[in-house]
Amino acid sequence: MADYLGDEALPVVCDNGTSTVKVGFTGDDTTRAVFPSMVVLSHHRGVMVGMGHRDAYMDDEA
Repeated sequence: MADYLGDEALPVVCDNGTSTVKVGFTGDDTTRAVFPSMVVLSHHRGVMVGMGHRDAYMDDEA
């Protein structure tokens, strides 16, 4: 274990939901982070005008 954690480490809880991912530590009353889980895969070139072509777009880019 890392020195700053002491004798015990808290497990991380990750809730992969349909629209958001929520992350926190076991025993906390609230989540530590919430972010969109949206990922869009591009199968056609030129569909995302002005974005340039990439294989995947995330968050507000999608």
